[in-house]
Amino acid sequence: MSESLSGRLLIASPYLSDPNFMRTVVLIVNHDDEGAFGLTLTRPTAKRLSEVIELSMPSGAIREDDFIFEGGPVEGPLLAIHDLSDIGAPIDEEGSGVWLTGDEDQLRLLLQRTDAKVRFVAQYSGWGPGQLDTEMRSGGWLVGRADAKTVFSDPDQIWESAVKRCGHEILSSISPGLQFSDPSVN
Repeated sequence: MSESLSGRLLIASPYLSDPNFMRTVVLIVNHDDEGAFGLTLTRPTAKRLSEVIELSMPSGAIREDDFIFEGGPVEGPLLAIHDLSDIGAPIDEEGSGVWLTGDEDQLRLLLQRTDAKVRFVAQYSGWGPGQLDTEMRSGGWLVGRADAKTVFSDPDQIWESAVKRCGHEILSSISPGLQFSDPSVN
């Protein structure tokens, strides 16, 4: 295994033709010698968490943005990524401000926390031992820094923004001090 990608963003290369991951951004939760586990951030569904847990709904106000995202092609538990510290576990040690939980009581709590940024996710993306490393070597993915601003941004814009940011980071590492301007200002 090369360097661990846990807590990083996998950004589908424009050349990646797998329909499960075309124009997607995946938050890698765990990457080690046994494989990788991640959650796609770009696939909201029409299903809402409040519909799924309707019979055991908490009393009080609930989020209006409780749509469940499709985290990948593999069946798995319902999870939430969010920005409330100490609910669940942080996705990295670098302080991205993104946390993960699958605890049912914590999911209900997050459904009521209208002050938090939350993404409810069903299913996940998974890679066997060495599989992600092989895809990386063949140019299928770009790697970016995970931060709360990107993770919780508009799912229709995440991929394009992440690709641009990744390109800027690559160019900046080659030419320190390089400035990027907005071409729409011309």
